[in-house]
Amino acid sequence: MKTWEPMFMDPEFKETIWGGTQLMTLFQKKIPSAHTGESWEVAARENGNSRIRNGRMAGKTLFEAIEENPIEILGYSSMGKGGFQFPLLCKFIDASDDLSIQVHPNNAQAALMEGPQGSGKSEMWYVVDAEPDARLIYGLKSSVTAEEFVRAVSEGTLEDYVNYVPVKKGDAFFIPAGTLHAIGQGILIAEIQQNSDTTYRVYDYMRRDEGGRTRPLHIEKALEVANFFGVEGDGKVNMDEGVVCDYFQVYRRNLKGIQEIAVSSEHFQVIMILEGSGKIDGIPFRKGDSILLPAAGETVGLEGRAVYLQIL
Repeated sequence: MKTWEPMFMDPEFKETIWGGTQLMTLFQKKIPSAHTGESWEVAARENGNSRIRNGRMAGKTLFEAIEENPIEILGYSSMGKGGFQFPLLCKFIDASDDLSIQVHPNNAQAALMEGPQGSGKSEMWYVVDAEPDARLIYGLKSSVTAEEFVRAVSEGTLEDYVNYVPVKKGDAFFIPAGTLHAIGQGILIAEIQQNSDTTYRVYDYMRRDEGGRTRPLHIEKALEVANFFGVEGDGKVNMDEGVVCDYFQVYRRNLKGIQEIAVSSEHFQVIMILEGSGKIDGIPFRKGDSILLPAAGETVGLEGRAVYLQIL
């Protein structure tokens, strides 16, 4: 009998000005409102914690479980890099409207600008679904000076300078810290990122919330961290090869029948089910489930037909 079994995670939802209902429509998630923008699937933060649905840790938050069993859940190499902190944040994001144009700092910049607890944020996006003609923003069209950038923000013309990329289901992007970006209307993505919530918003389409208030911008900080060089190409990555960086590895896998995943004692893994259904170690899963595989040095077995992201 295994000491640890796959942990099915119940997410924490985030309501946003740009959120919608696709998390319910596509994944049958019990969202809190028709403006649900984010589902924090695997998260261990003060401002967002997923909860374990099954097994010996059922009912506990991921943060609580790690406090009690850090090595068994995180693994030896993860402990060496980040102590007791879960290093990633895995989400689904439903963009019923355009997200703000924003940028994130790297680790060194975040520590300098936000203090010792500041953390950088590099991330990747996998497009789970997209409406026809959907597009996102990835970087700038060409080199832009700081003065031009500030003027475009103040004049409301920043949209003229950004690099728009058309997207379809199955596209993927790596967004390193410093890249100006925004998810466009009509896109649902899986986002895997460093465990950070540091965002510098630079443009929000002049929109207002229900109280008539605009959301705060962070122009000065954005100027400190943004890459003002135009991007080459559209930023898309080949998911057959995966996304590999200093902070995570993400691969798209197809399950057709029976597979095994070897989970070492060095590092946990996460799988996010994008399509289909099946079982993992005999436990049924369905589209929209996110499952944490503790670093217990055990092999797990999958069966069924599904498409999923494997995250290390």
